[in-house]
Amino acid sequence: MRKLVFAVAVLLLVWAALVVPMPLAVTEASPAIAVPEVIELDDGLPSELPEELHITVVRLEPATVATATRVLVVGDRELTLLPGLVPPDVDQERFEEFQRELFRESIRAAVAVGLDAAGMDVTVDGDGARILATLPGTPGAEAFEEGDVIIAVDDTEVALASELVAVLGDRVAGEQVEITVLRDGQELTRALELVPLDTGTDVGQVGLGVLVTTVDLRIDAPVEARAVEDRQIGGPSAGLVFALGAYDAATEESLGGGRVIAGTGAIDLDGNVGPVEAVAAKVRGALLVDAEVFLVPEALLDIAEAAAPPELEVIGVATLQDAIAALGH
Repeated sequence: MRKLVFAVAVLLLVWAALVVPMPLAVTEASPAIAVPEVIELDDGLPSELPEELHITVVRLEPATVATATRVLVVGDRELTLLPGLVPPDVDQERFEEFQRELFRESIRAAVAVGLDAAGMDVTVDGDGARILATLPGTPGAEAFEEGDVIIAVDDTEVALASELVAVLGDRVAGEQVEITVLRDGQELTRALELVPLDTGTDVGQVGLGVLVTTVDLRIDAPVEARAVEDRQIGGPSAGLVFALGAYDAATEESLGGGRVIAGTGAIDLDGNVGPVEAVAAKVRGALLVDAEVFLVPEALLDIAEAAAPPELEVIGVATLQDAIAALGH
């Protein structure tokens, strides 16, 4: 009988190790995706979106003891704390929809930035970044309420949610910022200290601890951009590549030059490239499609180079113009 109980206990432990989720997520590389498979543009540009340009994406799945142990031993994937990704009072479905909305917004904004760089008449605007939820224990949770609209960081106006991400992208933990919000029609300014956020970013991303969405996004451009509907992708980290794709399609230039190019990087309305998550996994995703060039935010260049084999050319860029110049050689 004792042997039977012991055997059952061992089986239960093995089952738990294999299937019971932990408060961790496994970040795994996926093959990079050609831009025309992800976004669509209306007709009216000199050429089509370039098939040689690829965005890099990763899969994020809840970890079990078994999968977490494999990651630590083999080292081909990364672990991320789930509590840092999803606020406790926001369910997974709502959070994923928030990420997809941010992705859709970043497509439209990034394409507008690319068209503007190509000399087309473009305007992008919004009425600020509305707070949907806050992370407990962060400055945002203490200073803000759900529904507050962030309209400025220090002296920089914030029109879009993706712009807030980009503005804070190159800041450091402990840095003091002044955040201006609208609450019930009144402007309030709060001085806050930025804190590290457990979002899985390779540069130790800092922020306020808020989830935001753009209030009344308005884009006036000669060409409308939209996501291909069957793609379940979230976040703003493909903005740089989308901007490059739009620039390529709007000009006579061919940025690829016959090479397979992959990349990652958020982008703001001024064309500045901000840091993103899971760069090492994205390098592996680029290699899965035999990419020859990998574009990465300048702040993450060392991480990307460490993950890349010698045959992959890794280029760090700080702006869209940097990327255009580098690919134009």
